[in-house]
Amino acid sequence: MKTATTAVLAAKLAAICATVLVAICLPASAWAHFDGRVNVRVVHFSYDAAGMTAYYRVSLAPLGQAPYVVARKESGQWFHYVDTAALDPLAAARVLASAHTVSVAGRAVAPTVLAAAIHVKGSVPPFATPAQARAAAATPTRLPADPPDIGDVVLDAAIGYPGVRPAAFRFAGTLAPGKLSDAPLNTILLSHRAGRTDQYRMDGAAVEVNPPPWLSAWQFVRAGAAHILEGFDHMLLVVCLVAGNLRPRAIALRITAFSAGHAGSIAASFYGLLPERAWLIPGVELLIALSVLGTALLILGKRERGGAPALIVVVGLVHGCGLAVGLRALLSDTGPNVVASLVSFNVGVEAGQLLVGAAVWALLAGARRLVPGQDARMRRCVALGVAVVALGWVAARTGPVWDALQTGFA
Repeated sequence: MKTATTAVLAAKLAAICATVLVAICLPASAWAHFDGRVNVRVVHFSYDAAGMTAYYRVSLAPLGQAPYVVARKESGQWFHYVDTAALDPLAAARVLASAHTVSVAGRAVAPTVLAAAIHVKGSVPPFATPAQARAAAATPTRLPADPPDIGDVVLDAAIGYPGVRPAAFRFAGTLAPGKLSDAPLNTILLSHRAGRTDQYRMDGAAVEVNPPPWLSAWQFVRAGAAHILEGFDHMLLVVCLVAGNLRPRAIALRITAFSAGHAGSIAASFYGLLPERAWLIPGVELLIALSVLGTALLILGKRERGGAPALIVVVGLVHGCGLAVGLRALLSDTGPNVVASLVSFNVGVEAGQLLVGAAVWALLAGARRLVPGQDARMRRCVALGVAVVALGWVAARTGPVWDALQTGFA
């Protein structure tokens, strides 16, 4: 009787675990790494004897509601357009300046708007260098008579910060798309000093620019850990790697093998060893989903100790490709810091995976003590939840792969 009760309890616990996995992960976007919709914020920091000039390129949506924003309801949905005749670029640039803070040694520097211009998709000038950014902010382009969609309009502005030198400072911003757009805000910051360009990732509200080397490395460690903790597909693979074998040594070996493969594909992409084809992104996303599904099926097939490190390295290579393109763009202008940034990022990936692995191990080990002798059943139920989620991802990601292949062969 006691054995039967224990088995029922174990089954209930496992069912709850599997249900939670499905409930959390399945509603998430089928695309774990790439999204074509995006608001941009690109800032070039340039220095001279008077101080620093920041050249901004920002999508209009994150600036929020303004008199030039025209809302229209079409087919039951609200769309936002820009009345270009009512838009004053210098006034918009002052709003932009007030939404950002440059601080040196804890003291904010008062900004001065120097120039501003509005550009609409189809006539947006280049913005890859400080010289191009300076020209873009000073040279307005011809605006269409019909109000364009707010997602197709960018503001280029030159904002001065007197007395700021090419040394460490804190850059903070309060921009958020809000109700005008549900697209993410993608930020790139570039500091041009001493004949080189350093690029920074800004995921939160603030970032240290021109930091000492240790702080720059720490930023990429955090970015690597966030990549694992925010990616459901990576997390579910780690869940399977742990559930397949609860021995700590085996867990550490598998996670390290996965990290090694992950690091290899990121480095290969950065150095131009991956093909640039339309099918690469959707194909990699599909392979990631299939790898998670296959790992879960191995556990369901009672091969708890299966999954050789060499195979896990291959799986890591596939998962690393899912981030490689974006990371290559992130690191493309970091000059002599490239190798250190790559190493720091992958240290963060390993730390994030070990953190997730430790949490999963603690939960399963606790459940094993609560219901002795039923841990294999619980692991298989957890794997079933992972398989359901991964199967949903496979179904969602197959269509885009076919479309990309058809486009490539057309």
